[in-house]
Amino acid sequence: MARRSIAGALVVCGILFAAALAARDPDRAQTVSGTVAKIEATERAVTVTLPDGSAQRFFWTNDTKFSGVLAPEARVTIRYAVSPDGKNLAQQISVSRG
Repeated sequence: MARRSIAGALVVCGILFAAALAARDPDRAQTVSGTVAKIEATERAVTVTLPDGSAQRFFWTNDTKFSGVLAPEARVTIRYAVSPDGKNLAQQISVSRG
């Protein structure tokens, strides 16, 4: 009887742990690197060409941290999260030197 209780408690803990990880994933920041293709300062947006040739658009806010000067053709690494409305919101934009 005690073994069943312990096994049941372990199963419940495992389910709760998995649910907590799943709930946390949408808030987890993602990171990409690429080359700046276009800067739209009025929209606070930058389009980055990724190594696979695709392009992604990112938006910055007053809370976005910048490291370096954002310029066309610059190599950048962007840490971002996807907003509920599907926009890529940059948390940090790091411009590579050289």
